[in-house]
Amino acid sequence: MLFILNQNGVPSVAAPVRISAAPAIAPSAPASVSASAGNGSATVTWTAPANGGSPITSYAVTPYIGSTALAPVVVTGTPPATGTSVAGLTNGTSYTFTVTATNAVGAGAASNPSNAVIPGAAVTPAFVQQVSAHQLDVGSVTVTPASAVGAGNRLVVEVGVWSNSSPTANAVTDSAGDSFTEVSHFVAADGTEQSVWTAPITASGGTKPVIKATATSVADVGIAAVEYSGMSVAVGAGAVDVQSHASGLTGGTAATVQSGLTAAATGNNELAAGLYLDSGFGDTLTTGTGYTARVNVGPAGDMEFVMEDRLLAVGASANAGVGTGKATRWLMSTVVFKSG
Repeated sequence: MLFILNQNGVPSVAAPVRISAAPAIAPSAPASVSASAGNGSATVTWTAPANGGSPITSYAVTPYIGSTALAPVVVTGTPPATGTSVAGLTNGTSYTFTVTATNAVGAGAASNPSNAVIPGAAVTPAFVQQVSAHQLDVGSVTVTPASAVGAGNRLVVEVGVWSNSSPTANAVTDSAGDSFTEVSHFVAADGTEQSVWTAPITASGGTKPVIKATATSVADVGIAAVEYSGMSVAVGAGAVDVQSHASGLTGGTAATVQSGLTAAATGNNELAAGLYLDSGFGDTLTTGTGYTARVNVGPAGDMEFVMEDRLLAVGASANAGVGTGKATRWLMSTVVFKSG
C-alpha cells in the first residue's frame, strides 16, 4: 500500500491505480479452409482463429464461382462449429469457399480461399463379374470373362504363386492392352507369394479380354479377376487409398485370419477388397463377417484363394478376414480402392 503526506504532514493512502483491459477487436481470419465435394453440395472445414478478446459467435461460409461470391451459409452456436455442409450447388461446376468469423465487435477478415471442388452425383462401386483359375507346374495362367467388360470399369486381379524355388508373379496383362499395375505383394514363410494387380478398362471395353498372370519360373499359379463399376479411373497406384496385409500359420484348429486394420479411408463409398491365399492345404474357406464373397477357390491341393469386398465410409478402417483350416500357412490383405 502506498502512503503520502498531506500538507499537515499526516500520512494518507494514495488512490489505487487502475489498468484498463485492452478493448476487444474483431476475430482474425480462419485458417486451413478445406472443401470436399458431394452430390449438389460440399463439406467445408476450417480452423478457428484468434477471437480478438471476445468469443466468436458465428462463421459465414461464402461459396465462389470464379470471382463471383454467392450467398453465404451462416454457422452459429456456443461455440459455433468449425465445419458445415453447403447445399444447393450445381453439379459439374467448380467452387471455392472463404470463411469469416464474427464476434461482438464485428466480422473479421475473410480466410484465404479453399481448394476448388466440383460437386457431382454420388458414385458407388459395384461388382460386375468374376473369373478364376489355378494350375500346377505352369509358367502362366489365363482366364477370360464370361461377358464383355465395360469401358470405364476396373479390373482387380489376385495372383498366387508357389514352388520350392520361390518364384513370384512378374506380370499381369490382357489381350487388349489394358495397363495393369501391381499395387501389393508379399511372401509367406513357405515362399508363397500373393500379389494384387489392377487396371482401368481403357482398351478392352466391349470385348472379352484374355487376362494372363505370368510367373518368373514354373510354379503352382492361381488367378482371380474381378470387374467393378463405379471405381476411380486413376492409373497406377493412384486408384488405391489405403491397405494392410499379414501372414501366419494357423494352429491345431480352424481359425479366422485377418489382414490387420488399414488406416482410415480418406473418401466415401470406397471399396475394401479382402484377398486371401494359401498354397493348397485342402481347406474349406469362409467369407469374413460383413464382406461379400466374389471368388472362393477351395478345397484345393495347389492354390486356394478368396476375393471378398465391402463398401467403406470416409474415416472408417477395414480389416478383412477369412475362415481357413488348421495348420495352414496363409496370406491375407485388405486393399481399399477409391470410388469414382
